[in-house]
Amino acid sequence: MQAQVKEIESMEDRYLVLSEVPNEETFEEEMLLYNRIPGLLPMETGMLSGGKYHRYRITNRRSLRKALPGRKLSGAEFERLFTEIFGIIRHAKQFMLREDGFLILPETIFLDEQTGNVELIYYPEFHCPLIEQMRELSGWLINFLNTADEKAVYNGYAFHVLTHGDNCTFQSIAQVMKETPALPEVSTWAEEPDEPAYRVTKPKRRKGALLGGSMLFLASVGAILFYVMR
Repeated sequence: MQAQVKEIESMEDRYLVLSEVPNEETFEEEMLLYNRIPGLLPMETGMLSGGKYHRYRITNRRSLRKALPGRKLSGAEFERLFTEIFGIIRHAKQFMLREDGFLILPETIFLDEQTGNVELIYYPEFHCPLIEQMRELSGWLINFLNTADEKAVYNGYAFHVLTHGDNCTFQSIAQVMKETPALPEVSTWAEEPDEPAYRVTKPKRRKGALLGGSMLFLASVGAILFYVMR
């Protein structure tokens, strides 16, 4: 069940609120309430008018839904975005959190305005296969790719096709990857003067290097997806 999602302001803070949450207790809820898990926004739970809700503090953070309109994603930004998303999900398995409990929507993926780091929402009562959410997200992100950046085109469209393949699963993605190279190093999203935060200067590379880098990125994603689903 997907709850109603909205942002509210309370005093000097902003929160993302999930309302109409099923009134049930879960192990994952207890885990989130009593542990600070890297990459996840801390969760609070309460009751209002007989209904259960979760809220997450999003002060000094912007959702992808608000951050991307009016600008284009470079290949480096696209790569960092998904590298961080899958890294967070992979790490969360150490806290016994399910991959289908993440709520992966443009309005629930946040960027820290100071560091540019990605932070996600975990919805304990939620059950939706992650691959289905990735298909929807990749389709939405296609509209924000910088088509003048070859790396953005290679990575964005290749990942889109990968997630929309017939009978696509994390296991099938991993099976076509013959190697599991280390994840590319994540560097700070460069910022240019008088430009929006997390804009990256277009890299100047030859097509062969771009294609090789894109294949490394997709192979890394396949390796992460396989690990997540084990």
